[in-house]
Amino acid sequence: MANSFLWKQFFYPVSLSSSGRGFLLRATNPSCLPILVILALSVVVGLPGVHSLQARAHAQVGVAYRGLYWFQVGAMATSNYGYANHFGILVTGASVEIRVLSDQKLKYPDSDFAYWIGINLPNDAFIQVGYLVDRYDNQGQPTWFWEYFLPGTASEGNGVFLGKIGSVVGPNGTWVKFSLTSSGSKWSAYVNQQQVGSIDLGLSNSTVGPYASAEAAEVSETDNVLGPVEFRNLAYRDTDLTWHMAEAATALCCYSSGSDRLVGLTYPYGVAGIPGDNNHWLAGSKLPYAPEGQPLWPWYRVSVNSPYGNALGSGWHVFGDIVDPIATKDVSIAQTERYHLTGWNANGIPSDSTEFTVTENLTLTAIYTHQFLVTISSPFGKSTGSGWYDAGSPAAISVTTSASAPGLLGQLGVRTVFEHWSGDHSGSEARSTVFVDSPKSIDAVWSYDYGILFPLVVLISGGIVTALAITYRHRIELGVGRLQDGLDRRLGRKPRRTRRQRSRNRSTRARRNWASLA
Repeated sequence: MANSFLWKQFFYPVSLSSSGRGFLLRATNPSCLPILVILALSVVVGLPGVHSLQARAHAQVGVAYRGLYWFQVGAMATSNYGYANHFGILVTGASVEIRVLSDQKLKYPDSDFAYWIGINLPNDAFIQVGYLVDRYDNQGQPTWFWEYFLPGTASEGNGVFLGKIGSVVGPNGTWVKFSLTSSGSKWSAYVNQQQVGSIDLGLSNSTVGPYASAEAAEVSETDNVLGPVEFRNLAYRDTDLTWHMAEAATALCCYSSGSDRLVGLTYPYGVAGIPGDNNHWLAGSKLPYAPEGQPLWPWYRVSVNSPYGNALGSGWHVFGDIVDPIATKDVSIAQTERYHLTGWNANGIPSDSTEFTVTENLTLTAIYTHQFLVTISSPFGKSTGSGWYDAGSPAAISVTTSASAPGLLGQLGVRTVFEHWSGDHSGSEARSTVFVDSPKSIDAVWSYDYGILFPLVVLISGGIVTALAITYRHRIELGVGRLQDGLDRRLGRKPRRTRRQRSRNRSTRARRNWASLA
């Protein structure tokens, strides 16, 4: 690719005075006398490659690279929807339409803007045609030009402007067609089908796709306002001399010389396709930055639909875009019934993906599944199976078979035991399957297992009753003895036992009774 179509000298070696049809070249720097001689010979004998010096008084002679910027942004035709150094098709011609933008403010005296189509040849030759805007030509009005670089010079530059600068290209807002074609190794440039120049470049075709670009050439500033200018209908011609519209293109970016000075700076220019309009784009200022190789077209229409509520994501998308469609996740019918988003139908093919790469027109329709809520309730243990299920699907439910009873009973060893299911499901198996054809509410029914607690309670209760009976008998015997003693005293008889003896006997009997219980 040529680094620029315009090349200013490091210092202007000549000045030019004109009077009528004549002109005078005068050396302004003695060291540039050889250049002046070359220019004079070119005028006298017509050396190839130096044209229209009167039209371009500041002849582009001198050092090409001065640490300045060449900003280039545009579109490169490609046959495989991606950046390709080899187009895959032998190109014998190229064309593009560029809209004339007359009202371009030249912020700085050295501003040179150009909008063109160009072709690189495998032998390092280059040719381009378009229009330029600068302070030297036609009072800054858009002016057509064509330029070329001879074989072996395009990548490095030769410091000499080779080509021609013409007249005002047309009124503001009009479309102008610029074309390049080869006949054998001879290449010709055209403006609106009118030939404006030709040159032998040694080869008849190129393997690299043609490209059309907006350019701020050899400027020392990064804030020039470049257009933006509108391009359309980029085309190429094959070896059968058949013309083809570029079905796909990628971004051309960004600059050649002086790139090391831009490290850390925001690139000031961009390129953007017109959504939905293939082969139609803008290039220049106030446009999004597009890295080299980013697809500009083809555009494809993406339609995102949902049978329930709104869906987002419809619109035009360029080849390779990633689309993330959005639709309502859950559509409630009742507290226990809903429609649930489970995927997308992409051009008739169901998919559970949430991202889609755009390679064609795409219709995405949200897929919803009818679902019911299954609720499992259990007062004890741990249950599983609650949740949303697709209508007609099986639901596996389960509950632990036993659990410690709550509170004091559990501390005493009492357990709860699962007995059966009730509600919208029956059965005594702790693990079961439910056919979900409607909302389900299922309860686990439990019972208590007292284990050894009941006989222990009975034993303890029996001991307590026996002890109470013995105590009661002791008290009766004590009362009877006292009555007998009283009766004996009244009758004057001697008591058979003293109170102390009776007490000792009662204590002994009581100890024996408790021992027998133990």
